Amino acid sequence: MTEPEPRPLILIVDDEREIIELLQDHFEKLNCETIATADPTTVIDKLRNFSVRLMLLDLKMRKLDGIAVLDRIIEAGLALPPTMIMTGYLPRYIDELKRHGISTNDVVTKPFRFEEMENVIKRKLGQSIVCQGVRIEDKIYEKNRCVIGFVEDEPDILDVLEDIFGRRNYQVRCFSNGVMAFEALKTEPVDILLVDMKLGGRIQGNELILALSKLPNPPYMIPMSANDLPEDVEAEFHKIGCKDFISKPFYMADVMDLVEKIALERKLIG
Repeated sequence: MTEPEPRPLILIVDDEREIIELLQDHFEKLNCETIATADPTTVIDKLRNFSVRLMLLDLKMRKLDGIAVLDRIIEAGLALPPTMIMTGYLPRYIDELKRHGISTNDVVTKPFRFEEMENVIKRKLGQSIVCQGVRIEDKIYEKNRCVIGFVEDEPDILDVLEDIFGRRNYQVRCFSNGVMAFEALKTEPVDILLVDMKLGGRIQGNELILALSKLPNPPYMIPMSANDLPEDVEAEFHKIGCKDFISKPFYMADVMDLVEKIALERKLIG
């Protein structure tokens, strides 16, 4: 049997929430994963944490225009993902877009038609964005008894993870620091816990994992980091059975597949 294709992750940046909802609905019907923001100042954090296949970027936004977003991405030392521009004001931006290697062929004029948008995306990526395979409405999630937790000090990242896993009927609990997580999980445990290694506050991610491992019924814990784990930390984690690791920026499909595999092994879904 052919393995399903990984779900591409699309980042939508537009300060009109109606447009965001319209685009999310459309691309999720094509079996794509989406993350979105109406605040263009958060784009850098999202690109640092998520591996994005395509960015849909509006140009005329109130807080920060699209050109400034592109400039900030480059200034932050990040690679610009394949980018499609959405705008009703193209002529004034042509020269600035060229500076970022974006041509008029990468632009969809507002108000847009989805057929036109998909043609632009196909030219940009060299392939259709439609992903064949398992859809997010897969019946495996209909009876989902898994409680999953995330410990992450960036609120936007927590919002994305809560949204994506919530749509699959996981019971999601989010914690913005290690102290909050430890106190809560002592009395209300979760089944699977993803922990960022670099946390603000008194308790860092490795300290939280080691402390939770001493509880009578610890969760299955997965560290997340933009850096490799130090050898001594990795050795300690292996001793307590913490053998998986998620590298940032992460591929959302890989994260979901890993969580699904663990939940299936523990008979929490399906």
